[in-house]
Amino acid sequence: MTRQRQPQLQTFFAQIGPFLLGTQEHAQTAQALYGSKGKTSIDAQRLEIYGRFCQTHRFEAVDSVFSACRQAVLQHQGEAAWAALVHRYFLAHPMHHFELNQNGEHLPTFLAAEAEAGRVPAFLPALADFDWWEWQVQSAPDDPADAQPDEGPLRLGSTVDVRPYAWDLLGYVKDPSATSAPAAKTGEPQLIVFWRDRNLDGRREAAHPLELLVIKAVIEGVALNQDLAKRIGVSTKLLKETAQDLLAAGILLGQPAHLAPSKRKTTSKTKSEPKRAIAPANRKRSSSGLVSD
Repeated sequence: MTRQRQPQLQTFFAQIGPFLLGTQEHAQTAQALYGSKGKTSIDAQRLEIYGRFCQTHRFEAVDSVFSACRQAVLQHQGEAAWAALVHRYFLAHPMHHFELNQNGEHLPTFLAAEAEAGRVPAFLPALADFDWWEWQVQSAPDDPADAQPDEGPLRLGSTVDVRPYAWDLLGYVKDPSATSAPAAKTGEPQLIVFWRDRNLDGRREAAHPLELLVIKAVIEGVALNQDLAKRIGVSTKLLKETAQDLLAAGILLGQPAHLAPSKRKTTSKTKSEPKRAIAPANRKRSSSGLVSD
């Protein structure tokens, strides 16, 4: 009996797998499984309902992770265009991960090809990358090295990442209805820091050059002292205040005591000192898990 049923099961899974992944149509699957009865059989009708259920879950996962990207497509092309875009994406990149949201990892690359072909706005791949990193930061597994944020040497938090964008995405996501597209950046790209702060909230901010220099120094093990301040042209006070801000925000971890004093007695002088962009925030986790401005 088992031997007789095995080929039937193999046929069943060979047909239903592509259908549930969205790469095979219901009519073709029903014909292969139920023969001449096709879509008229009760089994075929049940299969169609289950197929719609799976498709809904696929689409909801993409809608949730890529919310800003979806809103942009709705604004430019409408709901039907977004549904068609997601359908094409899953045809090109079938579901492969048990974590539904993780199956959207190739969407930025997929949209880059779509934009090059003129089927979506040019800024959409960057916006998808922006959405993706927001989700990556929020969903990243806890790192044991982050468990004691006020202990140990000065270091970078495990969720921190810096992404360059050729568009003013921060300005756009704050109020996408205010403009049809984010402004293109001329010259240097917009550098955005993504991280999970001490309240476990996902955050993203435009990084000031001094903050990036401090982050780079910490990664490379360079002491934050008068010697460094003099080399980069800021006061030691501003250098350490910037590091303190990054500590309070959760970008840097470790003891403030590890902001090393210089062995020299000289002080650095500067003409003007830049403002710092990243500051601590006391915000509660939103219902979506992501932080909104």
